[in-house]
Amino acid sequence: MARIKIQTDGRERKIDARPGELVSDVILAAGYFVERPCAGRGACGNCRVNARGVLSRPSPEEKKALGTSELKAGVRLACQARVKGNAQISISSKTVVTDKIFSGAGKGAAKLSGPFGIAIDLGTTTVAAFLSTLGDSRIHRGFAVLNRQSTYGSEVISRMESALNGKTRALKNLARSSIEEAALGLGLHPGQSRQIERAVVVGNSAMHHLFLGLPVTSLARLPFQPVSREARKKRARFFGREIELWVPPLIAGFVGSDTLACLVYLGFAARGKPMAAVDLGTNGEVMVSDGAEIAVASTAAGPAFEGVNIECGMRATEGAIASAAREKKRGIKFEVIGGVKPSGIAGSGLLSLVNLLRKEGRINSSGRLVEKVRLSERIYLSQSDVREVQKAKAAVRAAFDILLKRLGLKPKDLSELVLTGSFGARINVDDALELGMIPPAKKSRVRVFANAAGMGAGMLLSEQAFDFGVELAERVKHIELYADPEFMDKYVSNMIFQEG
Repeated sequence: MARIKIQTDGRERKIDARPGELVSDVILAAGYFVERPCAGRGACGNCRVNARGVLSRPSPEEKKALGTSELKAGVRLACQARVKGNAQISISSKTVVTDKIFSGAGKGAAKLSGPFGIAIDLGTTTVAAFLSTLGDSRIHRGFAVLNRQSTYGSEVISRMESALNGKTRALKNLARSSIEEAALGLGLHPGQSRQIERAVVVGNSAMHHLFLGLPVTSLARLPFQPVSREARKKRARFFGREIELWVPPLIAGFVGSDTLACLVYLGFAARGKPMAAVDLGTNGEVMVSDGAEIAVASTAAGPAFEGVNIECGMRATEGAIASAAREKKRGIKFEVIGGVKPSGIAGSGLLSLVNLLRKEGRINSSGRLVEKVRLSERIYLSQSDVREVQKAKAAVRAAFDILLKRLGLKPKDLSELVLTGSFGARINVDDALELGMIPPAKKSRVRVFANAAGMGAGMLLSEQAFDFGVELAERVKHIELYADPEFMDKYVSNMIFQEG
């Protein structure tokens, strides 16, 4: 056995490891978090650690991602470097707080008194917690962290593969620890924490199964259906005490209780008018109603929008380019989150940049990038990046087109079109409309709302609203896009960009 010293925030822990073990697995076994958005393929470079000792030689993936200077400084990719003997690894154990936008939630919690409910939006990338007083059902504060399950990949397919390979318990525990972290950020003092009585957890079907420890075999293979859709209410130990844990029902396929929460909060069952919405994060859930019937579908659109599969992509955190505009004298001007030097491109910045270059004729209708665009010494836009945007926007728009046709609607019929979700909240409406990612509704009818799923989860803390959600889940019509004969044609046609 090899003796490994793990140093984190001034503390040191010693652990034994088998020769040949990946450094990332050693870190996880010690109870620490290591982010691996690419599921350990060495493609994203996000699992950098400082490691010295008897380790494997740098892999080709490490040489490409790190370069000579970082390797000489002892930087390694935890998903590539292997333990060969005694070694020392330095990491940070700090919570990874996301830059999620919150709306409809106040700031303070210090003077509130319970009983409290905690609403959890268990997203693929982001886990958000919302504090509610059960007496009046008001949401007072929100806080979000990175979903620690990202150590098994940034998207649900990688995580389900990990579950199928024996990591079900680990994924369940990571979901739980992420929820606890998010709730801790709400800033409750010990006396308030003792007044937490109930929690509601919503998420897509994969997150739901991984949180509950359910098998994902039927979700991972055709016909992509959950093993269980039913609502659950039970007593469970969370936030340091035993509480009521409520898990709303899934709708069908990959359309989960987070979409149900959106439908409840946005009033799809009460408006009586044609409306539509899309919850865009790592996955995209599209919702359309003709005023009576509601149809929903899930489409795999999100990785590009979360900065994954983009050569200089990153999550929407400090240093990420959030938007781009042309200035006559200074060239392309960027809005950077945190007002610091740019480190990469967030999803909204990617969409903004592609739309700008399209209007300038530097990206043609087929998506061909006339020339590689360099934004700084280390940040650039590549042809493959543009293709990722095309695929993502085509998937979302094709889903809209299918649902609108099923309900006999045209874009002009919509009284409202809502963009929500961790990515949807950051979209510039002009970019979404001009690129054709959403139907050509009147701009005045397009509304951006940050966290409809989380606010809907807050509503579901009420027993009456929860029961209504259970009934609504049975009424919603789920459309399986892969089985629709028109989906692929619409997907291909929506790959095209309009000429600038």
